[in-house]
Amino acid sequence: MTDTDRRVRVLHVITRLIRGGADENTVYTVLGMSESRWESDIVAGEGSDVSAFGERIREVTRIEPTLVRDPHPVKDMVALIRLIRLMRAGRYDIVHTHTAKAGFLGRLAARLAGVPHIVHTLHGVTFHDHVPGFWRRLYVVLERRAARWCDVMISVGEDVRRKYLEEAIGHREQYVTIPSGMNTQPFSEAREHPETSRNPVRAEFGLTDDDLVLGMVSRLEARKGWRYFLEAIARLAPDFPHVKAMIVGEGAERATLEGEVRRLGLTDRVVFTGYRSDIARAIAAFDVAVLTSLWEGLPRVLVQYSLLERPIVTFECEGAREIVDDGRNGFVVPSKDVDTLVDRLRRVVASAELRAEFGRLSRERVEGRWDVDLMVEAIAGIYEDVEAGRPPRETTAASTR
Repeated sequence: MTDTDRRVRVLHVITRLIRGGADENTVYTVLGMSESRWESDIVAGEGSDVSAFGERIREVTRIEPTLVRDPHPVKDMVALIRLIRLMRAGRYDIVHTHTAKAGFLGRLAARLAGVPHIVHTLHGVTFHDHVPGFWRRLYVVLERRAARWCDVMISVGEDVRRKYLEEAIGHREQYVTIPSGMNTQPFSEAREHPETSRNPVRAEFGLTDDDLVLGMVSRLEARKGWRYFLEAIARLAPDFPHVKAMIVGEGAERATLEGEVRRLGLTDRVVFTGYRSDIARAIAAFDVAVLTSLWEGLPRVLVQYSLLERPIVTFECEGAREIVDDGRNGFVVPSKDVDTLVDRLRRVVASAELRAEFGRLSRERVEGRWDVDLMVEAIAGIYEDVEAGRPPRETTAASTR
């Protein structure tokens, strides 16, 4: 085997492997490269749910229990030492890190272990506006330091790249934008065959053809802004008796949100679906798609809404405007601004023509740009560049407009 034909060993380091955008991005990358020259492993931290991703991922994933999300001096030091040992023992050619904690510890470990090449993916902004001032400043300092150890910083969206560069984190030549790809086929199928998607899901939860369903897909966490969504539903209810809401997802805030539904008198208007593996069919049941996240990286769910031609009303968050052109294919609302959220939802709910127009333009805006194969091809190209000592290349996958 020649040097160019040999298998290149890649280690992905991620804080938790769960059902989420960063996690699916990592899994798709590993699976997509499994038949090529890239031999990939994963190390993931405490709280991971590897069983969600199939046998192949279970085979290549190692759980490191001392790798935890929150700062913990003792566990962080132990995790660092174990990562260094793992990287040296595995003789990895490339370490590819993901998410905040694993992003810093993984890059530091790779540097200390003498790994030849380090790649980091920015799935979001660690120093966003909702982080307290001291921690925000600390995160910026840590990100600046860690950027020095990187060959390449892959950003899932232009907003994220811009914010990192504004804080003087790394230099422009290090960055490349590669949207977080997904399997788009289920969304196309659900759009084209409502008889096997929209209709059965609505029937499952007692929703009729006369109901106008406002839906949101997200983990049930405080940072997803669910309380703003529910407040908006409560304020629309008196004027639109046919409006219902679907909450698609599961998480720690489930009981709190169920209590809020009762407090607002929305028990007969809101359905909780829990976790759904058939996200495309669930979104197909919506008439209007909503996102009230307080911060994101690049909200993949907005792409999924768009593929299903659903009109979108979203809070302003990183990446939202890369998918939603305010007033043209949906509305972008200032974060936490419930008055404006209700106003924009009112406009969409009141007009079937506007819903249809927004939905059509949303699909046209994203179609053909988010397929997982494009992402995997682009990341493989980055690996080839760092192996060859070339600057990272921009690819067609970087265009989201």
